[in-house]
Amino acid sequence: MASIISNGVKIIGSIIAEGAEVQVNGEIEGNVSGGSLTIGDTGMVKGDIVAESVTVIGRVEGSVRARKVQLARNAHVLGDIIHQSLAVEMGAVFEGQCRYLQDPLRPDAAPSAAQIAPPASPTDVEFGSQGESRLGQGVIVTGAPS
Repeated sequence: MASIISNGVKIIGSIIAEGAEVQVNGEIEGNVSGGSLTIGDTGMVKGDIVAESVTVIGRVEGSVRARKVQLARNAHVLGDIIHQSLAVEMGAVFEGQCRYLQDPLRPDAAPSAAQIAPPASPTDVEFGSQGESRLGQGVIVTGAPS
């Protein structure tokens, strides 16, 4: 079962979803790490991403580090990509550098700016009226105190 961050939901802070599947249709201002991450067509991540698999249909402003990265035709990525496998559909916008690594998830594989910061404290979550918002088992949301 995927954890879904629905359209209209804004999370300020880091998300750690070890081994979990996360779908972002809302907005995240913070770093995201997990097993499988999909940024939907209405989704946006402003922060660094570290995951086994990343599919971008929406927008990412930050670095992406994953074994498998897919940029769909409507994707817009502003940041560097470190990958083992990269697929870019015609129409995708990618502004940054990409680098192949055999193991992009190795802790020393990323520059210091692309490393995920450790959790700090509870985060602010704004729930919108559109769609259902679910955070599944194994998902931890952290951020700065309000």
